[in-house]
Amino acid sequence: MAKKILLLSMLAGLLFSFGGAEAAPQVIHAAGVYIMGDNDSPKIAKDAARQEAMRSAVEQAGVYVESYSRTQNMQLTEDDVRMISGAVLKVTHENTVPELTGNVMKYTVNITAEVDTDTIDLQNMMQKRQELEKLQKERDELKKQNEELLQKYEQASGKEKQRIGHQLENQYTLGQVFDECVALIQRGEHNAAITRLNMVIRDTSVTDSPLAYAYYLRGRAYYGLRSDDNALMDFDNAQKTPHDNAIYPIWKCHRYRGLIYYDRQRYQEAYGELKWAWEASPKDDRELWNELQRADEMAHKRQEPPPPPQQQAPVQSGDSMEDMWKHVIGTILIDAIKGEIGKAQNSGHEVYHGKPRKRIPV
Repeated sequence: MAKKILLLSMLAGLLFSFGGAEAAPQVIHAAGVYIMGDNDSPKIAKDAARQEAMRSAVEQAGVYVESYSRTQNMQLTEDDVRMISGAVLKVTHENTVPELTGNVMKYTVNITAEVDTDTIDLQNMMQKRQELEKLQKERDELKKQNEELLQKYEQASGKEKQRIGHQLENQYTLGQVFDECVALIQRGEHNAAITRLNMVIRDTSVTDSPLAYAYYLRGRAYYGLRSDDNALMDFDNAQKTPHDNAIYPIWKCHRYRGLIYYDRQRYQEAYGELKWAWEASPKDDRELWNELQRADEMAHKRQEPPPPPQQQAPVQSGDSMEDMWKHVIGTILIDAIKGEIGKAQNSGHEVYHGKPRKRIPV
């Protein structure tokens, strides 16, 4: 039987109340349905239905965000609205309803979520737009991979279907956790993300690439807190954990390690890390390219030779103690040389390439 995913959206109670100074959180109800076929996994059916329900909830949240932005006299693009909606949406309740109709089994996932406009700082979020966009891109890429894998699963059969199904179940389970953690980082709730990721890292059943990605995400949360030493430790742990970049972008550890080194003026190391990140990336990120170019320029910048003593500028009040001593010593040497020249001239000699020579009477 052909299978399809149906998207159901329940918009009851969708009220706009942005005029009040203390507006209550906006409540959203959404549902997603997955109709099972022969030999389908109930867990996959549930997770696929949930992903559709979340998509519906984000779309509804976008209506609130766009309306709220108008009250703040801000014009947001469609991508801005979707990015902010995914970040501020909080799921408060969900339930799964399996239902057998004739010979057809379907799973419906109902989600209740909320958008609290009182906690949205649009100005701050737009100032951090580039970082939010990078995080949103990661979320979108992981969801896209799940969708592509689901399509392969639906078309497969026998042992191939079991193999893909096992992989898809693992991705859905951890994918939900990772998506929630990325959303926390987007909202600036870094400590909450760290707490959630601590549980994943301590889970002995999580290994290889998912474990490496958990370390990477926790490093991102520490990076957001400007706890750079902890971030570097997590990026190192992510790199040491056996992994590949087929699903999770572990290579991005090099990017953030490079940015930390750049901030610390360790330009050679920053250049090496950012170059590694660029080579591992799809090479379509202009911001990463610009970061690499800046590090390259600083790492290979030629130091200009200092001017000769006679060209040194007078000591200024803001100069360092080392600069003051250099000026004093240079002045003493110049005066001494002038004195020696004067003595040689007065004694009937002149200086010729640094050596006194008898003056020739005119």
